[in-house]
Amino acid sequence: MLGTIPTKLRATVGVLIAAAAAYGLGQVFADNHVKVFLPLWFVAVLVALAVRYGLMVGVIGSLLSAAIFATTLFSPMGSLWINDLTARRNLAWMVLAGVALSYLFAPSDSAHGKS
Repeated sequence: MLGTIPTKLRATVGVLIAAAAAYGLGQVFADNHVKVFLPLWFVAVLVALAVRYGLMVGVIGSLLSAAIFATTLFSPMGSLWINDLTARRNLAWMVLAGVALSYLFAPSDSAHGKS
């Protein structure tokens, strides 16, 4: 079914799924002590989206999810700055791993917009 949808619309759907998942999981784990590790676990979601929707969804989804986690999950709320050094590092690792693994696992034709 997704094969008949235009590439840009597929990518938009994938990025929206990444954003919704980041926001939803951020709300679920907001009061949990393991929230600093949530970005590392979220890499699995980003890789799955990259495999399904393509390279750009993995890359843009990584960056957008990092911004969502930074502003809604870690203090100070509403800011891209993160006070907790561990959370900041884990968020950086999420972006790095999300981008790198998207390049490795996304279908090879998605890099050229032919998916």
